[in-house]
Amino acid sequence: MPYLQIDSQKFLHNYQIILNTIAPKNPEKIAIVLKDNAYGHGLKQIAELAKRVKIQNAFVKNTYEALEIAPFFCCVTILYPHSLPCNSLFKEALQSPNIYFCAPSLESLQNYPKGTKIELKVDSGMHRNGIAKNTLNQAFELIAQNALELKGVFTHNGFGDDFGSEFYTQNTEFLAIKEESLKLCAHYNLPRPRFHSLNSSGAFRAKDTQQDLQDDLFRIGIAFYGYLCQDSAFITPNLKPIAALFAQKISTLTLRPNARIGYRGISTLKENRVSTYDIGYGDGLFRLREGMQVCTAEGFRILPRASMDCISIESAQEEVCVFNDARIFAQAFETIPYEILSHLHAYIPKVII
Repeated sequence: MPYLQIDSQKFLHNYQIILNTIAPKNPEKIAIVLKDNAYGHGLKQIAELAKRVKIQNAFVKNTYEALEIAPFFCCVTILYPHSLPCNSLFKEALQSPNIYFCAPSLESLQNYPKGTKIELKVDSGMHRNGIAKNTLNQAFELIAQNALELKGVFTHNGFGDDFGSEFYTQNTEFLAIKEESLKLCAHYNLPRPRFHSLNSSGAFRAKDTQQDLQDDLFRIGIAFYGYLCQDSAFITPNLKPIAALFAQKISTLTLRPNARIGYRGISTLKENRVSTYDIGYGDGLFRLREGMQVCTAEGFRILPRASMDCISIESAQEEVCVFNDARIFAQAFETIPYEILSHLHAYIPKVII
């Protein structure tokens, strides 16, 4: 059976880099993003590692994820509360004292019952989700009228990897949103919420350019797992990928050189032995096809075309490491490590070492 090995020491290494770079005197400001099964790494497994280093805040995708990890953190924010159509889980999450709900629109503010703990998402220039700045007054009026508990005001700065001025423009816009929000809090007699805008790339970018990090919280996702954007315009820190994907041998054949392998005989052998291993695109591993050159971590050639439940590799080892750095697969498929990792099926076992 395939499994994903999670290296706890590499996780700790990444945490120390994140902490020392971004908030060395304020570890409570480091939050972890665990959405989409912790980017494919295992929701509870990564939550446990985060708890070991005393991270207090987490961000998840849906109500199921929030309820699974609520015991590990002081606060858990659901970024997409309505992405899971399960009323019982939604109601259970509403009753949890440490679960917050994202409100990305004026309409969403009317979907929550009295007393719901919300974080208001505001559009600062990325134009993906969030209310417009000129509707802040309406949003605060709805929050007060519906007796919602405003716990946070946040945005997403989407330009942390780019040389352009948009990163600074968004940051300036969010500071103006923060100032206006504090005035509205005073007007409606609401407690001060927390403010946050920067993800992994944004936080490293701001610190690297000596920009004052004014957020109350930094939402660090992919950096915890050992990656930043591959095409970032900036020097990236020495992060270490924490996951290695292993597969087990199903069978081995000894064949003549140049024997054709698999569907349509797309691949031909360079060695005289080939084995199949128990992972394929049915398990969420991207499907290798003709023209693609990818090797395992040991250097064994993975042969196109991949099958639904297995892959063919020029190896006879009982176990192979399909990858210990998702960038190898990401480069082959012209995508990003996030996509490779988050596609791996949740049922693949996770082993922490």
